Amino acid sequence: MTTIAEYLAAAQIQAAPVDPAAPGAPKVSVGVPEGWQQVPPGMFPGAYGVWTQPPVNGWADNAVLLVATFTPRVDARELLTHAFADARQLPGWQDLETDTEDFEGYPSAGITGTYTVESLTLWAYNRYIIVDSDNGQYLVQLTITTRTDSDGSAPTTLLQGLSVSA
Repeated sequence: MTTIAEYLAAAQIQAAPVDPAAPGAPKVSVGVPEGWQQVPPGMFPGAYGVWTQPPVNGWADNAVLLVATFTPRVDARELLTHAFADARQLPGWQDLETDTEDFEGYPSAGITGTYTVESLTLWAYNRYIIVDSDNGQYLVQLTITTRTDSDGSAPTTLLQGLSVSA
């Protein structure tokens, strides 16, 4: 089971983080759940955006948005065959759903499941989207992690607001 990072390294493809303000960067947005806040960019260098709710018993449900550009370009469909490996390596991972449907016309893959960390059982969602444009080729990755005892409305808000354009 090869991860995306391992695939890129083996193919000698560089993935560089993209700043949302960079010229030509894809425009990516998410719905921000009520009570969640955007984390200051300096706290997570290289992230396109990070949002969390206030911590409960030491854990904060969160969403992390990463955008990277590739040099050279990759075969999007081949890259996405490795999209589920990272999640499936988490402790006690259980798949709930996977898909390889295009997202807003872009090649994409998504995986949802649960895993355990110490006494917490967490629900996780990972969506990978490959955006090809005149400005370059980009990997958009949205990861949402919540406690399984959360009410479930935050992931719905985040996902319903997910939008990507070149």
